[in-house]
Amino acid sequence: MVEIFWDGFDKYGPLNSYTSNSTMSSEWTSLPPFNSGSFVAGRFINTLALQITNGYNASRTLPGNSPRLIGGIAMQPSLSGNCGVIFTDTGTNQCAVGFNSSGNLVLWQGGLGGTQIAISTASVTAGSWHYVEWDLTFAASGTYKVWLDGVQVFTGTGNLKSSSNAYANTVVLNGNFCNFDDMYLFDNTGSVNNAQRGDSRVETLYPTADASVAFSPSQGAIGAYYSLQNLTGYMSNSILYLRKFTAPVSGTLNSISIMPQASSSGANFKPAVYADNSGSPGTLLSGGSTVTGCVSGTTLTLPLTSGVSLTGGTSYWIGYVTDTSLAMQRQDASGFVTNAGYTASITFSSAPPSTAPSMSSGQYSLQVWGNVTGMSTNYTETNEVPPGGDVSCVTSSTVSAEDRYSFGSLSGTPASIAGVKVSAMLRKTDSGARTVTLQVKSSSTEVSGSSQSPGTSYLYYSSYQDTDPNTSAAWTASGVNSATAGTKIAT
Repeated sequence: MVEIFWDGFDKYGPLNSYTSNSTMSSEWTSLPPFNSGSFVAGRFINTLALQITNGYNASRTLPGNSPRLIGGIAMQPSLSGNCGVIFTDTGTNQCAVGFNSSGNLVLWQGGLGGTQIAISTASVTAGSWHYVEWDLTFAASGTYKVWLDGVQVFTGTGNLKSSSNAYANTVVLNGNFCNFDDMYLFDNTGSVNNAQRGDSRVETLYPTADASVAFSPSQGAIGAYYSLQNLTGYMSNSILYLRKFTAPVSGTLNSISIMPQASSSGANFKPAVYADNSGSPGTLLSGGSTVTGCVSGTTLTLPLTSGVSLTGGTSYWIGYVTDTSLAMQRQDASGFVTNAGYTASITFSSAPPSTAPSMSSGQYSLQVWGNVTGMSTNYTETNEVPPGGDVSCVTSSTVSAEDRYSFGSLSGTPASIAGVKVSAMLRKTDSGARTVTLQVKSSSTEVSGSSQSPGTSYLYYSSYQDTDPNTSAAWTASGVNSATAGTKIAT
């Protein structure tokens, strides 16, 4: 192994969402509780960073026991307490590197604030971004090198372990209002990616077009299928609730889904879809029969009487009518409320009206989304942030079926590129074993990552290509920008 992992934290978003509501648990082992971890603006435009508060942790179990680790991470400390990276052996803190509350960079035996091994003379200011790197050997007399913003600040030997084992198998991010971004982690084997890199960026690119597809786009979504912070909003009875969404791609809208946060055996609901009329809901496109009963925290799907043909790029108003006052799941975030909902009082028995009534804006942004079939593209079902899971996905049960996509271009031309990481969120839905490979094609040369076996729950699966398979040399920006990547069913 050479690279162990790298992470830019972008794909877990969106902005202001809690880690507990994100897909980060599909790649990391443990996350901060509830509101102690969130995604904030990253150190580059249109990127995200991981914010950890109150001294909590995000941990990631490594694929093996590593006697030596080389890596780096961008940190933006508030200096309200120690923060940094801890290396552990099955729960025992071997050593840690990070900032103390005075802004000094410190290497400790044990966890943050443990026995000091080395400390920088200079200090950083609160709220400023800095790139911290390390080369650590976990031994009673282990060698260490630590860099700050590309400059080596200390080197030497010291006791870099607390357990009886001379290795680490978990990396932990610990923060007292500290932001983390652009992390890489290597070991020292192999001929590339085995040494400190200098200030590095992990740039996340998303599918922008189909390149060669054999999977089927089984379902898509239009609307708010996720919640940022698991907040609720109380909705009164006899209310028509609508939100405006733009269809990402053409297809047929078959049903509307909502997320109640209270149970009721007698509550009645009907779906509603309206055309857009110069920024306001206009003509009713479809309604549906009454659905009775709901369970707290369980998606309630309301079938439409007739499917609505959606045109990609066109806006629609989707929502529902209820005759019962209930707590409903919100999409918006505390302190960052978008209030994108519209409501109007109506009579449930005759709802939804053929023309939308005058509506009040500025209402809670509740979770509500439409379920779409018949899409003509695959990439639009795989490029959402966060991933939609079963709400928006492509599927296949055919061995050798492969979906590859083109991706957006890098934001600039890097001085060097460590490699390309391909990630896909996957699960299997049938019985028996399945294996997949993550594919990269550069020019006419296509390579497969190692075979992996998805389980029945969604997880991120990743593969790394250190060099451009078409040239066997380091990747260039043009090579990355023109490459395609995706997933193949191996067995």
